[in-house]
Amino acid sequence: MTFFRNRMFLEGIAIGGICGVIIGSIIAFTIGENNIGAVRKAIGSRIPLPGRGKVPYEFLA
Repeated sequence: MTFFRNRMFLEGIAIGGICGVIIGSIIAFTIGENNIGAVRKAIGSRIPLPGRGKVPYEFLA
C-alpha cells in the first residue's frame, strides 16, 4: 500500500477521474440527445400533434 503515499499517484487518479467524468458526461449527453430526437420522431409520426397537421390550402389564397 505504499503507492497510496505517493503524491503523484494520487494526483493522477484524481485528474483521471475528473477527466473521465467529464468525457463520460459529454458522451451520455450526446447519446441522450440522439435518443430523444428518435423518440420525438416516432411519437410525432404516430400521434398527430395540434398545429402540426396538414395545412388547409383553401385558407392560404
